Amino acid sequence: MGIVNRFLLLTLCILPSCFVVRAFADQAFINEQPVMAIIIDDIGDNRSKGLAAIDLPGALTYAFLPHTPYSFELAQRAHDLGKEVILHAPMENKAGLRLGPGALTQQHSSQTLSQILNGNLDAIPYAVGMNNHMGSLLTEDRQKMDDVMSIVRQRNLFFLDSVTTPNTVAWKAAQDQGVPFLVRDVFLDNQPRRDYIHNQFKQALSLAVTQGHAVVIGHPYPETIAYLSEVLPILAHLEVKLVTASELLSLRAQPSLVVAHQPQREPLCGDKTLECGSAARTIKQ
Repeated sequence: MGIVNRFLLLTLCILPSCFVVRAFADQAFINEQPVMAIIIDDIGDNRSKGLAAIDLPGALTYAFLPHTPYSFELAQRAHDLGKEVILHAPMENKAGLRLGPGALTQQHSSQTLSQILNGNLDAIPYAVGMNNHMGSLLTEDRQKMDDVMSIVRQRNLFFLDSVTTPNTVAWKAAQDQGVPFLVRDVFLDNQPRRDYIHNQFKQALSLAVTQGHAVVIGHPYPETIAYLSEVLPILAHLEVKLVTASELLSLRAQPSLVVAHQPQREPLCGDKTLECGSAARTIKQ
């Protein structure tokens, strides 16, 4: 292990997760070590950033924006490298931020929403699940979420609720329709600075130990990729196993485990929503 990784390991160990007895984790996963699923959103718009993200080591899940210039190529590459592929479905938000192609909105009828979502899924090869891109408005609409989960169920996929609003009903709709689901615990890079990312990752480690698992969402920012390239190889030294989203679903003992606590919420850009950004660069969840 290099000097940089040794130092990083020491800083990561200055938190309860390095001293908590494994019994906490065993309550969630019998005979299993704590696990962490990391999902990298927003893949498809930028080829170089997408390639850098996909080349990260380990069992990562990548969420691809539909109908973007490089989503098909990058999804194919991710699959070829043994990575997990899911759809990153654009959904209407409260801030009026631009959604891009394949957006789902409250104005869509059930039939139109079905056509758009099926088209989005068809555009991403090897997708085994989906999560929401933005969606602070749409994920509060139970009828629309029921429409979404109907399609997810028909296609034998799973759903990851990114929790971009505290009032999301997405995971509840999934649960009621028997759709395998996960709920995001930590946003890694709301502020794409190394110190911020480091602190968020420490929180994720602590959660992984205390509740047996953590679901983390990040983005292909250079700062995020640089940090993960250093920290992922030393996860084993912290006795935390990196798993894909679908692997986490297979490990969990019961659905209630993924909603055992309130997911982390942080206002962005002075807004009370979990979405902010601009046409040039959107820091969105």
